[in-house]
Amino acid sequence: MATFKTKTLYKCRDCAATSYQPVIDRGPSGALQATGQYRCGGCRNIFASIRAWWEPRRNPEFKPSVFQPSAFQPSSFSGLR
Repeated sequence: MATFKTKTLYKCRDCAATSYQPVIDRGPSGALQATGQYRCGGCRNIFASIRAWWEPRRNPEFKPSVFQPSAFQPSSFSGLR
C-alpha cells in the first residue's frame, strides 16, 4: 500500500500545527460558552479568528528612502572636491 504525504495551507502561522480548538469560557450566567476565539493545538496561542490562525503575518511595507541628489554633499575626507 502506497503512502502519500499531503501538505496543507491550513496550519498555525507560529508553530505549523494543523489543529485548533474553540476557546470556551464561563458566561455571566455561569454557563460554558464559546468566546469566538480559537486556541492552537500546538503552541496554545489564542487567535481572534481561524483566518488569523493560518494566515501568514504580513511584513511591514518597505518604504525606500528618497534620494535627493541636490542634498548630497561629498565628504571632505573622501578626497573629492
